[in-house]
Amino acid sequence: MTQAATINATMTRWTLYDWLGIGLGVVMPVLAALLYPTYIHCVDPGWAEWTRLLEMPFVVAELVAIQIAVRRGYRDAPVWRGLPGDAKLAFGLLAVGLTVSSVFRSQHPFDSVLLSLITLVHLRFCAAIHFLARAAPVADIGALFRWLTLGLGALTVLTVWRFQLPPPVADVPGGVIEWGSALPGFINVRHFGSWTGAIAAGLMLALLYGEEEKDQHATALAYLFAVGLTCWSGTRAALLAMAVVAVVALVSLRRLPTRTRLVQVAALSALALGLALTLLPADPAFHLYVTSDAQSADAATGGRLALWHATFARWLDAPLFGWGSGSTFWEVYVGWTHTQPHNVVLQCLISWGIVGAAGGLWLLARAIVATHRTGMDDPRLQPLTGMLYSLLFMSLLEGMLHYPRFIMMIALGFAVLFAARERHGPSLHRLA
Repeated sequence: MTQAATINATMTRWTLYDWLGIGLGVVMPVLAALLYPTYIHCVDPGWAEWTRLLEMPFVVAELVAIQIAVRRGYRDAPVWRGLPGDAKLAFGLLAVGLTVSSVFRSQHPFDSVLLSLITLVHLRFCAAIHFLARAAPVADIGALFRWLTLGLGALTVLTVWRFQLPPPVADVPGGVIEWGSALPGFINVRHFGSWTGAIAAGLMLALLYGEEEKDQHATALAYLFAVGLTCWSGTRAALLAMAVVAVVALVSLRRLPTRTRLVQVAALSALALGLALTLLPADPAFHLYVTSDAQSADAATGGRLALWHATFARWLDAPLFGWGSGSTFWEVYVGWTHTQPHNVVLQCLISWGIVGAAGGLWLLARAIVATHRTGMDDPRLQPLTGMLYSLLFMSLLEGMLHYPRFIMMIALGFAVLFAARERHGPSLHRLA
C-alpha cells in the first residue's frame, strides 16, 4: 500500500469525534495562536483586535461545520417543527430580545447586530452537530478527548516557545511584556485555564466513574497534564468548577467512587499542583492566591463584585430589552472595559433585557434538564458531561457563554447528549 493510500485509509476510519476533536481541540486553537501573537492585552491593527475579541475564526469554523451538515441532509425546518411549544416560545422571546435590543437600543448597532447573528449561528451549529451525531456511535466519543489532550500538548509547546523566546522588551508596544496576555491564541491566561480546566473536569469523571474494564493509564496521564496546566494558569474558577462537577456526579449517581479511584485522583491532583508550583512564572496573574486578595470581597473575586453591581445597575435603566448584544463593553466601566460581565445571567439581562434573557436562559435550563440523566448514566458520556458542566458553571464567573470557542464546546456537548438520548429514550425534540 502506498503512503497516500495509507493516509486515505486512516482518514476514512476517523469518526465524527475524531474530526471534531481535531478541529476544535487542535486546529482552531493552534490557528488562533498563529493569527493573534501578542505580549500585551491587545493586538494591532484595531480590526484584528476586533476579530480576536469576537473570536471570528471559531465562528467561521461553526459555519463550515453547518455547511457540511447541510450537504449531508441537515435542514432547519424539521428541527423547528419538532420543538415543543414552550421551546418555540422561548426561542421567539430570544429572537425578539436579540433584534429589538441590538437594532433599537444599542449605541453600537453594527456590533450588536453582528453578535446577535453570531448567537443564532451558535444555535444552528448545535443543531447541525446533533444531526451528524445521530449517526455516530457513542462508543467513539473517547476519540474527542484524545484529540483535546493532544491539543493541550500543542498549546504547551507554543506556550513554552513564547515564554522562553520573547521579543526584546523595547520591541513590545508600551515597553512592557504582559505575561498574562502572552498565552498563545487566548484572550488572557484565565481563558487558557478555563479551557484546560474544562478538559480536566471531563477526564476527572472518567477516572472516578469510568468503565471498570478500561485501561486508565492514558487517561491518568492526560488528567495530570490538564490539571497541571490549570493550576499553572492560576484559574481558580476552573478548579472550583472541577469540585462542583465532582459533587454533581456524586449526587446524580448516588455513590462514591471506589477508594482506589479516589486516591488516584487525589494523588494526581496533588502531583499536578506541585509540578505547577515549581514552574510558576513570577507574574502574580498566574498565582492561585496573592496577598492583595484578602483586602476585600471585591479583591478576592478579582473585581467581579464591582463589575456585577455596575452591570446590574445599568441593566435597570433598560430592564425590558437591555442595551444590545455585547453592550457590557461600552455601557459598563469599572476602571477598565470588559467584553462581558463574567456572569451569564447578567450577560443576558444587559444584552437582551428580561424578554431575551427569559428565552435564552429557559432554553439553556431545558437543555440541561433534558440531557442530564443521559450524560450521567452512561460512563462513556460522563467525561463529555463533566466538561460541559464545568463550562456551564464557569459561565457564572467567566465568559464561557460569550466567547465562541467555549460556546462551541458547550454546543457540542448538548448536541451529542441529545443524540445519545434520542437512541435510548424520548425524541430530542420533546426535550423533557
